[in-house]
This record gives sequence, C-alpha cells and structure tokens, in this order.
Amino acid sequence: MFFLFLGAREPFDSPQLENVAHALHIVQLRYPTMSLGQLSTLLRVGLVPDREGQFVSVSDVVAHAPGQKYPTIARQIDQLCDGTESRPGLRLLEKQSDPKDRRNRYVAVSERGKNLLYELDLVLAPEIVQTIGQPRSAEA
Repeated sequence: MFFLFLGAREPFDSPQLENVAHALHIVQLRYPTMSLGQLSTLLRVGLVPDREGQFVSVSDVVAHAPGQKYPTIARQIDQLCDGTESRPGLRLLEKQSDPKDRRNRYVAVSERGKNLLYELDLVLAPEIVQTIGQPRSAEA
C-alpha cells in the first residue's frame, strides 16, 4: 500500500497519487503498447537537454538512467521513434546519426512527443502550467 507513504489515509486520498494514476491512464489510452520503461525513457530524453528541442546523444540518456543498460535504452528509443519492420514505432522521438561518425546517435522529443508531455504536465503540475505566461509578482 504505497499510497499511505504519500500521506493518504485511504486509497486515492492522495491528490498526487490520483494525478499520477490519471496521467498513466492518459498514456495508456493514447499509446496502449507503450511500456512503463518506454515512458521513463521518453521522460529522460525530455529532461536531459539544456534547451527544448535539442538533440542529445543516446549515451547521455543512458548516463541519466541509473541501472539501465545501453541496449535496453537503445531498444526503447527505437520503439519511441519509427520502430522496426515488424513493430511500428510510436513516433514520440526523432533520431539522427552523426554524419562524421555513424555510430553516434542523437534523439530529441518530436512534436507528437511534446504534445503528450504537455498533456501530462497539465495533469501532474496544473498550478505550474497555469502560471506560464503570467506576469511575475513584485516579490518574485
């Protein structure tokens, strides 16, 4: 009963847990084949770059994924991109190769992936999303 550790007295008495459950439900509805590992990798790709839309190396993504192996992350990235011949991808990430060294691969969140992440932001952090574009108070 992990929800008790979030301060809930009863199941789903925690607004944070309800928000997480709602966010996972959205992902499941939009992308029923997406695994929790793939969602985690998508979030990591979104968090690693310094600027939105910046491509990052797969090695950097792996470095920010403690306990995960390169082949696992690379396979998840393939599924989050275009997929394979036998299994179509989700097109939530874009992939590039380094023209000077084809062994180096880079990824960024695609427009489709950004839309999903923005939607999850609305569910998980509505108070932050509502303040975007609002004038700052004199105290800030």
